[in-house]
Amino acid sequence: METYDLSQITAAEFQSQAGEPVVIHFAPNFSLPAVIGTVTELNGYTPLERASFSVEFQTTGDHRVVAQGIYRVVRANGRYFDLFLVPVAQDPLGTRYEAVFS
Repeated sequence: METYDLSQITAAEFQSQAGEPVVIHFAPNFSLPAVIGTVTELNGYTPLERASFSVEFQTTGDHRVVAQGIYRVVRANGRYFDLFLVPVAQDPLGTRYEAVFS
């Protein structure tokens, strides 16, 4: 598996991937399928060349809420992010988790 350089990824890249499947690894023996959801551009300061933004990941079929923390998000191509995820809402599909890129 190969990691992404989080300082280089942009909101536009996630927007083009909305709806794509990922797997969130919450613990060594506990992972959930999810999809890339809403991407929101933010007005906050960032020392990076790209603008700040947030991304929601929607779990599918499981309504457990996992505490905020750093979790591995793996895309179908095997590349991954280690992201600080915060549970933000539950809905009929599952739980939504947000990551902020600042």
